[in-house]
Amino acid sequence: MALISIPTSIGGVSIPGAITGPLSALFGSKYGSSFLQYPRDLSSATRGHVVQFSVNEVNEATYDKAVSAFQPSNDNWFDAAKNTVLGLYDAAKSVNLSLNARTKTNVATISLYMPDTLNFTYAAQYGSTSLLSVGGQVTAPKEGQKPGLISKVISTSQTDAAKLALSTQGLAVNPKMQLLFDGIDFRTYQLAFTFTPYSKEEAQAVKNIVTTFKKYSLPKITKSAAGMFFVIPATFNLKFLYNGAENKNISKVAESVIQNITVDYAPNGWTAHSDGAPVQTTLTLDFKEISLVDRTKIEGGY
Repeated sequence: MALISIPTSIGGVSIPGAITGPLSALFGSKYGSSFLQYPRDLSSATRGHVVQFSVNEVNEATYDKAVSAFQPSNDNWFDAAKNTVLGLYDAAKSVNLSLNARTKTNVATISLYMPDTLNFTYAAQYGSTSLLSVGGQVTAPKEGQKPGLISKVISTSQTDAAKLALSTQGLAVNPKMQLLFDGIDFRTYQLAFTFTPYSKEEAQAVKNIVTTFKKYSLPKITKSAAGMFFVIPATFNLKFLYNGAENKNISKVAESVIQNITVDYAPNGWTAHSDGAPVQTTLTLDFKEISLVDRTKIEGGY
């Protein structure tokens, strides 16, 4: 993966547009001088607003412990299957399977302008049930017992004959539906960017940015164990910054994975530069957080 390295001066002479001012902290010693960014004047004081992505590649340390169980010592399929099952069992006992236990390495930092689209989806899950159904279960007779009155009424009311009789009178059984809370889903959010490169160099920067997101949103098929495993995709940490500091007016974001990527190389019809690079590219990223956001986290800024 190619990264852009932008020096701040040559021979002691400052370069116009170099990374200075309130946003210079974004690209300090923590990440060194190699990073991906768009547009070219992102760090200028006139912009101020930045969304920063830290790309975290998941290391394979725990995978190495488990994969050894998938190397059968002979061609006996029964023994191989048995060793596989026993190996998985041993691996599960010896490896901390918590997602937080996975080790990760920061492989890239991408800083972009505040997106054209930035929306969050909070999803609660609800189910429904009929009190008639619940009542039938509660009053159902035990083995050897006769059904009680309530059970008879409920079961009779659910028959087609009963429904037809009630319909002739302009009536229908009220099932007494109740809404039940089942839980919450992982929060999702979408960011959309439009890239219109100013130069050949900036067009290459855009290409690198799009490629990086595509690359680390996907798994990698391992070369060992006959390709039976994926190394899972990278995770992303996002920060919304204003003048170099976290913007507390926008929701914090938990560590996330990319669910979908949409790249449009011809948002307004196909037009290209002389070298074939598209004049404009739109990038839409759909993320899902890997931890649940509850009421307490909302109070904490999420």
